[in-house]
Amino acid sequence: MEDTPKAVHSEAYILVPHTVEDLDDFVENPDKYLVDMYEAPERAADIWRNRLKRNPYGGEGLLQVAYYGIDLISASLWDNVASLWMDLVEVIDSFLQTGEGEGLFPGSPVPIHLRSKGRSTLFTVDEQTNVVDPKDFIPGMLDEAQRYFEWIQENIGTDESGDLGAINEVRDLFVEWSARH
Repeated sequence: MEDTPKAVHSEAYILVPHTVEDLDDFVENPDKYLVDMYEAPERAADIWRNRLKRNPYGGEGLLQVAYYGIDLISASLWDNVASLWMDLVEVIDSFLQTGEGEGLFPGSPVPIHLRSKGRSTLFTVDEQTNVVDPKDFIPGMLDEAQRYFEWIQENIGTDESGDLGAINEVRDLFVEWSARH
């Protein structure tokens, strides 16, 4: 029996400790600039901890999210991944409460939207819009956000209970929303 593919899959990367000066090269050669947190957890954690010695945000990097294999976030959009995950969770929270969620990438004017349009639900990051089914997209996003913050807790040793608690609150809200839709 074949495994059913997950609706949402994410990969989180830590930016290696030098500044990206050529965005085209960054997009074309990501291995020069990024360390996969899940495939190389020790190296990623070392970079994160060293960065924390200089500033309060160790998680600068790239978040790639795919929905049934379709990339939802451009590789050129790197940022603080923890902040981005929480912004995505807040967009989902707003969507569940009002039917529309919107936000911005942390520290940049890149818009994020999740909204119903007719019988469809649209997820937009920057200028890229994809149709998603909230019944598998939302729990998939919450599962991936939880996986990310659990990785931080286990590998960096910081207390992520606030963010994990917020994710669980939105998960509870999704259960209520699902009962009505």
